[in-house]
Amino acid sequence: MRGSCVAAFLLVTLLAACGDHTAGTSPSGGCEAPTVPSGVTAGSIVVNGTTRTFTLSVPAGDARTARPLVFVFHGAGGDGAGIRGYLKLEAPAAGRAIFVYPDGLADGGSTGWPDTGGRDVAFFDALLAKLRAEACIDERSVFGTGFSYGGYMSNTLGCKRAGVVRAIAPLSGGGPWGGCNGAPVAAWIAHGTADSTVSLTQGAASRDHWRGANGCASTSAAVAPSPCVAFDGCSPNPVVWCPFDGGHTVPAWVGPAVWSFFDGLP
Repeated sequence: MRGSCVAAFLLVTLLAACGDHTAGTSPSGGCEAPTVPSGVTAGSIVVNGTTRTFTLSVPAGDARTARPLVFVFHGAGGDGAGIRGYLKLEAPAAGRAIFVYPDGLADGGSTGWPDTGGRDVAFFDALLAKLRAEACIDERSVFGTGFSYGGYMSNTLGCKRAGVVRAIAPLSGGGPWGGCNGAPVAAWIAHGTADSTVSLTQGAASRDHWRGANGCASTSAAVAPSPCVAFDGCSPNPVVWCPFDGGHTVPAWVGPAVWSFFDGLP
């Protein structure tokens, strides 16, 4: 009898140790045998006959730990490596998330995210499938953020891939425009009150879209960091609005606030 109890105890202990990396998460298939290396690497994937490129940042540590995945989209004329250096979102995450920085296509002009024929959303779908298979992703914690044109792309994902993307954080962007799948998505929105590139009215329209989509009240309460407010009645999909004094830029407090918002969602 005693031997059976000891054996049962050891089995429970072993299962707990083996499963500890998945506690409270929804691990992707890649958690079984991850193949992506840690560190910052450049990658590519063919989507509908077009080669698409990206920068991937995977933290060191147990590769079988199911981590959040954050898509970060650059502005017009930029690239993934550039927005990585500009937003510096990885520092506040402190090694607890995987970040991917896709590159937009130029089409003979500036790189961006027009999603012509759905190609940029298809890029997201293909890249997410690739990372689900090759890295250890928490399926419940896929997020999207971006600056300027990347903010528009974040809103597009929130519109068309809600339910896949848990939350978005559009920064100085606009949209979305039609084609939404009807599912709610949490949203954290920042916009400069003196933005002459993407007007504040566009950011406010994004705010109003997500507030309506999530059934929020028109009332709000101040939340950290100032000057942000969270609308009432949105749970479990909060909507936070942060209109700051400034132009078409990203203040230093935005990166830590975005990560805190993503990390604090149920």
